Amino acid sequence: MSLAAAGEYYSRFCEILQSDSVSFLFLLGTSFPAALLLKYLPSPTAKQVFSITLALIQTYLICASDTLLPICLCICSYIALRVAPKRVCGRLIFHVSFSFLLIFKLLVFSGMFIPSYLVDSVLLLMVLRVCSYGYDYQLDRVLEGDNKDSQPSQICSLFDYFGYCFCFVGYWTGPFFTYHTYNKMLHSKTLIRSSKLALAHMKPMLILLPLHMLQNTYNSLDYTMEEEFLNKTFFYKFLYLVAGFWTFKVKFYGGWIIAEAICIACNLGTVEKEDGTVDYSSIINIDIYNTEIQWELAQCVRSWNKTVQQWMKTYVYDTTHLPKSVRTDFVFGLSAFWHGIRPGYYLTFLSAPPIIKLQQKVGNLTRKAREKSENLEMVYRVANWILVRALSGLFLAPFYMLDLNKILALYTSLYWIPQISIALVFVLSIILPQGERPQRPKSS
Repeated sequence: MSLAAAGEYYSRFCEILQSDSVSFLFLLGTSFPAALLLKYLPSPTAKQVFSITLALIQTYLICASDTLLPICLCICSYIALRVAPKRVCGRLIFHVSFSFLLIFKLLVFSGMFIPSYLVDSVLLLMVLRVCSYGYDYQLDRVLEGDNKDSQPSQICSLFDYFGYCFCFVGYWTGPFFTYHTYNKMLHSKTLIRSSKLALAHMKPMLILLPLHMLQNTYNSLDYTMEEEFLNKTFFYKFLYLVAGFWTFKVKFYGGWIIAEAICIACNLGTVEKEDGTVDYSSIINIDIYNTEIQWELAQCVRSWNKTVQQWMKTYVYDTTHLPKSVRTDFVFGLSAFWHGIRPGYYLTFLSAPPIIKLQQKVGNLTRKAREKSENLEMVYRVANWILVRALSGLFLAPFYMLDLNKILALYTSLYWIPQISIALVFVLSIILPQGERPQRPKSS
């Protein structure tokens, strides 16, 4: 076979991998067996070499020359780590990595650079890793987690740092984990028989996969951007959006469940208890039950993308010097920026804080009355559950559409009812008194 023919076959292969379904199956087909093998390798160095090699091969096959982008981010952050004074190390790496992300987003938004498929996802998750390492080094908890008696941290070698950044576990979809968790996996001498546990963890896919296929067939979200959809009745569009964005979440459920199973397969974040059971709560990224059942938006948010939520709390909410009254808004704004600079991200993320604050205030004001009547409590919870699902369907639309003109066309066809609703919610969340907050146990 000539070099020209081989190059043509490689180009076709890369084009095939650009498909959502094919790339997903490719990453699953290589990552899950590799995770089962990883824990049996004889030394931490062997595990690192194996993990880095697989991540780079996967990245090059899907992202081609854009593989240089995560490599540059890794090296730039490590240089900042080496040259920065320890007392400001975390904040400096935070600014370096998010500036790198901003430049990348601006080039893409302006059309000056067209990224390959999934490289954006790789960069987003790598930013979490490099920022967490910087802050953990500054706070002397790189190898000791949250242990208050931990010894002063030393900067790891470039090879170890590269190994953490390019660990194929959680590389594409999460979950996020700290260097402390990663290092424990490398040096663990306890082999937890986790293959059956990992397969059992993927049982929900038997339901999620058919739901995803049905959604693509009968409830495509691309249809919401067509002229025909905009000319439908208000109630048709409203119900279609609510149903569509409920099934839209199924795609994320499936990806995160499989990513969690890969972590379990290689013993990352797993702890065997005295009774023989295995605790892997530290790498759980999605709580499907609470995401769907909870009637408070705040609880739904906490159950979604949990490891990133924990990253935002640990490295943003707890480290910022802003007043507590605006920290939640700042975290949601940074979450939008982390996803991108398209208007749709901000319209989705910044609509959540007013709803959360209003629910908290109304809950505090009505608590005494609800405590006296179980029926009133049930009605209150059901009404809030319906409200959260309805608003979620309306405010997740910009997250999918992203383009401002398409978003404006959709909301115009809905008579701007979503915006009027969120404006009313915002005003009420400000003018209503705080009410009596529930008492929390001292241990919390």
